[in-house]
Amino acid sequence: MAAQDGAGEGEIDLTPMLDVVFIMLIFFIVTSSFVKEPGVDLRKVEAVTTNPCARGTIIFAVDALGKIHYDKNEVPLDRTYRLAEAAKKESPKANFVIQADREAPTSVLSELVSVVKPLLDAPLCVSTDEKG
Repeated sequence: MAAQDGAGEGEIDLTPMLDVVFIMLIFFIVTSSFVKEPGVDLRKVEAVTTNPCARGTIIFAVDALGKIHYDKNEVPLDRTYRLAEAAKKESPKANFVIQADREAPTSVLSELVSVVKPLLDAPLCVSTDEKG
């Protein structure tokens, strides 16, 4: 009978470890920020010098036809301010990034910049390809 009593001594209770793992998982999910990709393939302009954009996570894209894209959807210009304002409330420290196709009409780019300009608290970032 003595041999059976000692069999349970080597077991480890994993419940506290699982609690800690789930708490860490919840913490990382809550504190992470997700980048909403514009959802359009662009041929970006090449730049000789590039600097990374600090905190740039609110991305708008303008394709070659002058259509504006945000979060994998095409959006009209009159809705961009509301979308930009909502995104800024969701991520207050985020900066705006504009991705533009090489053939994008400059008039649309100019209008988009003027729409998001009141919400800027840092310089606007423009996404380019590095010149190889």
